[in-house]
Amino acid sequence: MKQLMNISAPPRGELPAWGKRFEFADFFVELVPTGPRRINVRLARSFSSISFGPDEGRSGLAGDRLRRFDRRPYEYVVVPPNFPLRGESDDAPEVLVFVFDFEAIRDDVAAALRIEPDKIEPRVIIGGPKPFTTELAQRIRRHILAEDISADYLKSLCMVMLVDVMRLSESELTTGRGETLADDVLRSVLEYIDANVEADLSLEALARMSGVVTHRFARAFKNKVGESPHKYVVGRRIQAARDLLLTTEHPIAEIAYATGFSSQSHLTSTFRREIGITPGQLRERAP
Repeated sequence: MKQLMNISAPPRGELPAWGKRFEFADFFVELVPTGPRRINVRLARSFSSISFGPDEGRSGLAGDRLRRFDRRPYEYVVVPPNFPLRGESDDAPEVLVFVFDFEAIRDDVAAALRIEPDKIEPRVIIGGPKPFTTELAQRIRRHILAEDISADYLKSLCMVMLVDVMRLSESELTTGRGETLADDVLRSVLEYIDANVEADLSLEALARMSGVVTHRFARAFKNKVGESPHKYVVGRRIQAARDLLLTTEHPIAEIAYATGFSSQSHLTSTFRREIGITPGQLRERAP
């Protein structure tokens, strides 16, 4: 099966089976072969991957824009549920993929890390390469490719891998959050905002997703993006509402709720304050 999806279409809710996949109660693991790859999904469960070689390509940032990326072998990523995964690579390496129910494994991960379960949160994690994680990935790959596969052994290896990629640094174990906002994590947060304008995008929710303490997240976000998280979110919601107002005949109240505003009056007052006209006037002036 070609590893290609339409990256300009709405994201799919499931990941195609491109390689050897093994299903367990709370997760599946898949070894995806090398080749050209395009991905465009937003999964209801958490996602993690680790690649076996270098990779170059383009990935999504804040909606339609795609920017180049350059990853080293054995770098890994973990993203929370309902997170948009969108990108393309002309010569993608072999990659190990995990799709898992975060809540179902939270207690086991916390027990393995010897911390309280509430300190393990769905968040973006980008890390590696690390010697232990690399060794685990290689063992899982060898077992998947072996003729005689022990499901119990494979499940155990995979659980150790999930624990390791969700392992927090010492500072994060102390505070529950880190102090710095990495550029890769910021790009992922921006894309999440753009794909989920109707969701809870409060400062605390975004900081929790990024794994950064709230006041550090707010300061770093403004320094890197040029405006506060709140102002950025409002701008994306206004743009999403404008698009729906000009391309659909949906009632204004319905558009307000679909783009994260609490009511039609909230949408109207925000439009009037930010762009000088009401939603109704915008529609009236449209060609």
